[in-house]
Amino acid sequence: MPRFWRQRRCHSSSLQSLWPAQVRASAHWNTSRSLEVATRLLCDGYCVVHDAFPVAYLTQLRHEMKTLSRNGHLYPNATHIVQNGGAKKRGTNDRTATTLLLEKRGIWETELALPEIRRDETDVPFLKDFYDQQVVSTVLRHALPAWLGMSGQMVKVQYNAGQDACFPMHFDTYGDDGKCVTAVLYLNRGWAPAHGGELVLFPFPRERVVVQPQFGTLVLFSSQQMLHRVMPALCPRYALTTWLYHCPEPGWKAERDAFYRDRCIANGAVHASSDDEQVQCCSMIGKLLRSPLRRHLLKLIYAQEWTQSLRASHVQTDAFGQYMATHAHELQVIEAAVVQVLGRFRAKDGGKSSKLPRTKEELMQRFADEDSQKLLQALQLQWF
Repeated sequence: MPRFWRQRRCHSSSLQSLWPAQVRASAHWNTSRSLEVATRLLCDGYCVVHDAFPVAYLTQLRHEMKTLSRNGHLYPNATHIVQNGGAKKRGTNDRTATTLLLEKRGIWETELALPEIRRDETDVPFLKDFYDQQVVSTVLRHALPAWLGMSGQMVKVQYNAGQDACFPMHFDTYGDDGKCVTAVLYLNRGWAPAHGGELVLFPFPRERVVVQPQFGTLVLFSSQQMLHRVMPALCPRYALTTWLYHCPEPGWKAERDAFYRDRCIANGAVHASSDDEQVQCCSMIGKLLRSPLRRHLLKLIYAQEWTQSLRASHVQTDAFGQYMATHAHELQVIEAAVVQVLGRFRAKDGGKSSKLPRTKEELMQRFADEDSQKLLQALQLQWF
């Protein structure tokens, strides 16, 4: 990923007399680069933009985030997990749903749309500008195809207190809330690899991508399809996250499918020149990775790391213990479902004589196979 030229450091003593729009006027994050960014986002599932905004603008955003924290406007980050399977409702076979509150360690945040933040907007004019002018959203809306139906945003201020605070492996949404693109702007001056806190993306079947949360780095990725985590941070860490929502028109999937079909044409020659058995297996894997099963399959592929990341991220409570029991059961259910799907592929391929994988272990072996990797690296996934 090419780096943009570095901004010169500047002091913000005169910022109070300038409008935020004036300070960010020379931002690299603008329409001139938006088409390139949008193409990478659509095709790779993510894009990293270095030095996205002027140093003065970033400095003021960070200062105002500290102001919100100092004024007590940040609250602990927690995940609400709704679980079915509680007591039966009287007179029915339906069971009540229970909600588990899983609190993260050392993560504090707030939404810029909250009334209490809006009331104090004179203290945070640059954050107000970032939200009201939809600084990230506007550029992307102009660049992304109309079939995505981009509409609306949510912006969160997030403060990681350090001391090994982190986020577990997760997807930002499973699609039912309309989230489409996640954009994280980092505001950490002098960040070094020894400080930890990296964002790790898992664009499987490609290799993981590790992004340092450096000052001015903007990372964009698919909210629905990009598995990611945040590694333990040893120093305080600031991030400003925008979620872009979409509300596409009926029939949008046909246009999306056509877009990705065109992207797949170049890969056909690679498949035609490869070993038939490998191609057949990779074709099956491609269908799995383009299906709704993909997100569940990744939980199985990264099971050990996923479980470890959950334990590292959360406060150890009774609710968390209940969730981990559910997580372990879910892994068993996913494995059984994957074996069942593999059986269907084998049945269409001659049954017992088929050389397609039968078990989770055999499937993992195929993922690790060097020849399979070459084919899978060329696989074009539907990230949106």
